[in-house]
Amino acid sequence: MRSILHRASISEMVVPYGDPDLNWVWRNAFDEGEYGLGRLANSLVPALDVPANAVFLDAVMSDEGGEPTTLERAVAIYERDANVLWTHYDAVQDKTEARRARELVVYYTVTVGNYDYGLSWVFRQDGGLEAEVMASGILLGKGAAATGCTACADLAQGKDPTVSPGDERTGTLVDRHIVAPNHQHFFSFRLDFDIEGEANSVIEMNTRPLPPGPQNPHENGFGMLPTLLPSEAQAVRDMSFHEHRMWKVFNPSVRNELGHLAGYLLVPGENSLPYMAETAATRRRAGFISHHLWVTRFKPLEMYAAGDYPNQHAGGEGLPRWIQDDEPLVNQDVVLWYTTCLTHVPRPEEWPIMAAARLGFRLLPSGFFLRNPALDVAPLPPR
Repeated sequence: MRSILHRASISEMVVPYGDPDLNWVWRNAFDEGEYGLGRLANSLVPALDVPANAVFLDAVMSDEGGEPTTLERAVAIYERDANVLWTHYDAVQDKTEARRARELVVYYTVTVGNYDYGLSWVFRQDGGLEAEVMASGILLGKGAAATGCTACADLAQGKDPTVSPGDERTGTLVDRHIVAPNHQHFFSFRLDFDIEGEANSVIEMNTRPLPPGPQNPHENGFGMLPTLLPSEAQAVRDMSFHEHRMWKVFNPSVRNELGHLAGYLLVPGENSLPYMAETAATRRRAGFISHHLWVTRFKPLEMYAAGDYPNQHAGGEGLPRWIQDDEPLVNQDVVLWYTTCLTHVPRPEEWPIMAAARLGFRLLPSGFFLRNPALDVAPLPPR
């Protein structure tokens, strides 16, 4: 048995709205810290919420009075087809060798007010692990005078729609007299890695072009530059599209037979930045949203990215406070906190109920195996 993760979970979630109206500026639900993504979980319906082959687990929680209560079919576990696992066509033999992929999914849903979320951990045959968030439900709308899109009318006439008056500067008209304001969904994932044990380190991996010169005479070379993240304050990082940035957690004392450090990559998926000002009240209370990656030393009481009581503090709790002591991270029990965001500029096609939107990230083996771990997958029997 080889360890990868001790625990992986959603640590916090916040949904700030981008409408500056006084009736909307306070709308910034901490769906985890204020409501509870476990307490509001739904009882899954077989063959509707999940495939017919799913098996279910009940969950025992405490109600608001401290009494135990059982939620039946709280978690579903099932396999699903995942397209091609690997394939190659050999032109000499005129033969294709391929394998179908199967994934093991652990899934549950939760409804917080008007939004519904589906949360999945997906285990793959190639050693990868994916976290997937599905968002659906009903957009939160506001009454408006408009019966037609004034911003579209301005744009069609060559005018700047951003200076147009009205609610559509920060939202979308989704029906007559209804505007759905722009908003964002921030999820903080707490990833307590134990790659081959607790003593781990983290490097940032940036891909960059090689400088022109004798070692790159045709100016086509590029390489990956690994940078060790030595301490908590220096491990506050953001995504970089220009450098194909990802992060690797590894065990400095374990290597495969080729000498590669045994580790796993955190590969970002869809993401965004917060659009509210750094001084905005919601951003002070949800300081974790200011960066995509934080790394801390493991402490058993540090569980929630915005702190234990997000609805009772003015700001600065959680991750911004925890990294102030700037503890070293090399060869330590490290915890990665990854922030992913769905920026939602509503579309009329998402009214009156929105089709599922998805985002997440992947954890992929890097030097953890000697070769493709999916080579042992059996071919399908001939038909």
